[in-house]
Amino acid sequence: MKRLKYLLLLVIPLFFLMLSGCSKLNLSTTKKSYSADGLVSVVKGQASNYKKLTYTVNGETKKVAVDGGHFAISVPVSASDQNVRIKAVNGNKTETKLVKVKKAKALEDYLTFAQSYNYTLLSLGQQNDQLQLISKNGIITHKKNDGTKWYYNVQNNQLMGIATKFSYKDLKSKTGQKNFATDLMIVSKLLGADGKKVLKDFAKQTKNADKNSTKTSMDTITSKGVNYNINLTTKDFYMYITKY
Repeated sequence: MKRLKYLLLLVIPLFFLMLSGCSKLNLSTTKKSYSADGLVSVVKGQASNYKKLTYTVNGETKKVAVDGGHFAISVPVSASDQNVRIKAVNGNKTETKLVKVKKAKALEDYLTFAQSYNYTLLSLGQQNDQLQLISKNGIITHKKNDGTKWYYNVQNNQLMGIATKFSYKDLKSKTGQKNFATDLMIVSKLLGADGKKVLKDFAKQTKNADKNSTKTSMDTITSKGVNYNINLTTKDFYMYITKY
């Protein structure tokens, strides 16, 4: 009987120690600093045994979505470094991680670009496709009358990057080809790039991509310092226009 009591005295503390270890608050990130990927930087990490998980950047705090213990936070890139503070809370326990999103080079002053863009579209009779001249920090969506969507990352009045999505189905029609070519030519010209060269390179790579259905991206197209990165899916392609 004494042996049993002695054994219990050893086992019970060990059991509670194991329980406390299983419920330990954990928070980690894959890196200490992150670079741009398209219009954003994606901060990745893991979290467990928390009651509340948030991140704060530029004075704004938001909840973090977690899937299977993993999270990915998309932070629009800026012309300045940004500190991202991730905080996990469970009762009186708190874990905090601080990471940096590295700065990137801006494409253009946003107001200058928007004014030139609007003037160009007015001259083409597209008065209903105007860009807003004043924009808050963030990624704005510009939906045109032809149904296409263009995304603009604006930070502190600087145009950091532009993105768009087109379906392969649209590109196989004459109307879709015309809309894409016109939009790309306008944007490229306003950014100082050679739109004709970009379209030529794009057409060449698209043709080669059709022969290789496993490709998920195309080679970067560069014209006068402007980079065009293209990601491929089974139905659509995504184009990111940046200077980084």
